[in-house]
Amino acid sequence: MQHPLSLLGTIHTAISIVALVFAAIALIRSGKIEPYSANGKYYSIFTALSCISAFGLSRAGGFNPGHALAILILVLLAVAYFVGSRPAAAGWGAYLIVFCMNTTLLLSLLPAVNETFTRVPLSHPLATDINSPAIQNTLKGLLLVYVISLVLQFRQIWKGRQVAAGK
Repeated sequence: MQHPLSLLGTIHTAISIVALVFAAIALIRSGKIEPYSANGKYYSIFTALSCISAFGLSRAGGFNPGHALAILILVLLAVAYFVGSRPAAAGWGAYLIVFCMNTTLLLSLLPAVNETFTRVPLSHPLATDINSPAIQNTLKGLLLVYVISLVLQFRQIWKGRQVAAGK
């Protein structure tokens, strides 16, 4: 195997997969990851644990882009929860919450794609590094899904407001 997982790497991966499962369940059930729903809370908890465990991981040693993503994800989770606890959540805050939660998911998937593609299958990984076409094309696809998802979720919020306003 080219890059074997450490014990911490294995734990981090398991936690990350659980977070992604809760995100998928939330998206399937309600069309968005709502931070105060049960699935949203579990997603947030496991995502935060994944970010924290990522600080102990580094192939090259020291601070790396994965650590920066982990910090950004933690900040976005905090913003979503902060805004969700304020009256603004009933207005513009709903859009910010959707943006933050979707962005945490996208940012979590970036290293997941890279790490998976450079490790699987064990005998001949799909990619050698972040610049490999398989990774680049997958990341482009994820970005497209992210943008479409945001548009659909923003539209859902807007339509809900129109119905509530009697329009």
